[in-house]
Amino acid sequence: MPDAQQLTHLIALMDDESPEIRDPVFAELAAFGTTLETELCRVCSQLSGKQRRAVVDAVSNWSRATDGGSMFVAGDLVEHVRYGYRGVVVAVDLTCQADTDWYLHNRTQPDRDQPWYHVLVHGADAVTYAAQSSLTNGTPGEVLHPLVPFFFDRDEVDRYIRNDRPWPGGDAGNDI
Repeated sequence: MPDAQQLTHLIALMDDESPEIRDPVFAELAAFGTTLETELCRVCSQLSGKQRRAVVDAVSNWSRATDGGSMFVAGDLVEHVRYGYRGVVVAVDLTCQADTDWYLHNRTQPDRDQPWYHVLVHGADAVTYAAQSSLTNGTPGEVLHPLVPFFFDRDEVDRYIRNDRPWPGGDAGNDI
């Protein structure tokens, strides 16, 4: 786990235009996974919710643009390739953060070294944890889930706008 006490310094370096500085800074921020927002709240109290959200979004966009980065960000609509459910991504981990027992009990066991997504499932109370290789772009439309109004401010035609409430860190493979 990266050192949260370095967050203030890392954020100050985010605007550096040289890839030699910028890429390692973003890689270090991305290593926080879904805990980044929580750690920003804890360590960088001077940042507003909007500023924290901008940091998280910038890190997600950087991850998406780099090789092996995430294909989806919080707010994207997705569909599970095998099980067919649709939902909305609420948080992203750059690699599987679930413990070994949870992973071994997963029916399909996709590669752990790829982005994994916490997905609010449409028409259910379920929150799933799915590998990038298991998801595809979802069809536009409202996602009916009790946590949508808690984690998202509003929806647009093809995505939701994530608010500044942090996703609970910890047991990645477990529902909240």
